Amino acid sequence: MNADILHLDNVTMQFGGVVAVNNLTLDVKEHEIVALIGPNGAGKTTAFNAITGVYEPTNGEISFCGKTVVRNHPQGKMKKLYAGLNADKYSGEVLKPTPDMLTKLGMARTFQNIRLWKSQTVFDNVLIAKHMLRTSNVFSATFRLNRQEEKQHREEVSELLKTVGLDDVKDDLATGLPYGKQRRLEIARALATKPKLLLLDEPAAGMNPQETNELTDFIGEIRDRFSLTVLLIEHHMNLVMDISDRIYVLDFGKLIAQGNPNEIQHNEKVIDAYLGVEKNA
Repeated sequence: MNADILHLDNVTMQFGGVVAVNNLTLDVKEHEIVALIGPNGAGKTTAFNAITGVYEPTNGEISFCGKTVVRNHPQGKMKKLYAGLNADKYSGEVLKPTPDMLTKLGMARTFQNIRLWKSQTVFDNVLIAKHMLRTSNVFSATFRLNRQEEKQHREEVSELLKTVGLDDVKDDLATGLPYGKQRRLEIARALATKPKLLLLDEPAAGMNPQETNELTDFIGEIRDRFSLTVLLIEHHMNLVMDISDRIYVLDFGKLIAQGNPNEIQHNEKVIDAYLGVEKNA
């Protein structure tokens, strides 16, 4: 059995008196595609933000690649560990795992609302993401001592765009792409950071049925080609059921079900949660 690449243990995210995520425990194993689903307002994106360092969880523990990145306790005692640092050297120091730290560890995400650099070309959108991996410092950049690294990054971006089917539009502005290709570009930009874990926040939002089908195939292809693990939030149930190995279901911040697609489709709690949305619509 594959090892856990991500593990959440009783993670809670509270905003004042509102508990957006309530004692969430889940795990994602290497090379899996796992979906986190639930009605609007169920806490899915909040959970993503806690995992990726955007939010600081009120309580709980998050581990990535077998190393703790956040551990909070309800009494206010808090210890944060950044797995890229030497634990002995930084013993006793309180550290916050910011999104860029987690990106360098191998975690990348996309957002529900596409966040491309609109005034940049397709190629430059991906190249800018590549710069997250730069080893050069200000001195070497100033005196152009990093030309070999820059050349390598450009070659890797060219190859990546061919792989994801965007090579023919590499010189186009990102905003000039059809919506489906903009989504694909956002995923390509995340892939440029060479992640182990890719988090996709409603990647099919706004897509027509044909684009959704193409995206379903695309996610499966990049999982295999790049040896990725994928955690996704999605409301398109056909996509979720077609591609997921396992599914977790949230409702009002609480985990109400987990299992494979067949088990989730026949789970009464899940059916009731979604029927409730329809009745109130």
